[in-house]
Amino acid sequence: MLNKALIGIVSALVFLFIQAVISSVNTKATYEFSTNNNIEDTLKLTLNDGHVSMLISNNCKTYYSSRFDGVFLRFQNHYYLFGIEHIDNNNSQLTFSNFFIDLLRSGDAIYISRSPSFCQSNDSSDVLLGKRIIN
Repeated sequence: MLNKALIGIVSALVFLFIQAVISSVNTKATYEFSTNNNIEDTLKLTLNDGHVSMLISNNCKTYYSSRFDGVFLRFQNHYYLFGIEHIDNNNSQLTFSNFFIDLLRSGDAIYISRSPSFCQSNDSSDVLLGKRIIN
């Protein structure tokens, strides 16, 4: 009885993982987001065949930029990233991150994340507005 339950659970997890891999390999999109329509704080996100590239530049107290390169899994509008974040071209670290992107009827896109990449001041928000760039 326990073996059948474990086989069912493992089968469901494998099915979900395969679905996420297929979805991420079929994803091709580029987005540009900014905080409160402020041009100084931007995020450019490129999702292409399971590879993700992010360029983050913002102006908290001092100018800060970082670049992220890695792979992603996609579950509908939820993205899970694993890769290397390059901070100011001096430091690199292995990073796991996740975010949510939703497209609105107006053509705008919403990016929701709890990523520490954006400055954590009272002015910053975890919700970014932007547009999808047609490739």
